[in-house]
Amino acid sequence: MSTDLTNSQPERRGARRDLQRRPRRRGDEREKLRKVLAKKYGKASIRSLAAEHKLSYGLTRTLLLEAGVELRPRSRRAKTVVEQ
Repeated sequence: MSTDLTNSQPERRGARRDLQRRPRRRGDEREKLRKVLAKKYGKASIRSLAAEHKLSYGLTRTLLLEAGVELRPRSRRAKTVVEQ
């Protein structure tokens, strides 16, 4: 009688079997990606850049900051001063 060790533990609740891990961006590849994102950020949002390059929002934002890009404010609406 053989014992299958791969199925000996119960499946964790909420386990995602189809989760694909993305490769880490390091070295020259990361530097090239920083430059590309920094160049495109003038005309695109962080979300659109993330979708275009298949990155998370957080990683895209981090790469832009590492590239020295000054991020736009979250809201483009002009703030009005209320006088009392």
